[in-house]
Amino acid sequence: MSAQYLYGGAPAEVVAAAGAQGVILRTGDGRLTFRVYGEQGQFTDYELRHGELSVTIDADELASFYRIGDDHILDHSPEVLGLKRVGE
Repeated sequence: MSAQYLYGGAPAEVVAAAGAQGVILRTGDGRLTFRVYGEQGQFTDYELRHGELSVTIDADELASFYRIGDDHILDHSPEVLGLKRVGE
């Protein structure tokens, strides 16, 4: 169900995003986007403006957290990136 609201001074059609599934990706110019795929492979990219959004990473996403000193990084798994284990 959608409704219209003024957003940034312009009328916008608004649909609740609760339960939406998609992927977060970085565009060529470095912006983060939330991509939602349709049934026929088409997709819609949404500019991320939300300040603090809860995200659950699926078990099959091959993602890993990395810590290097005080830096914390979320990236592909070591297997995807072809990283070598320290000491091998």
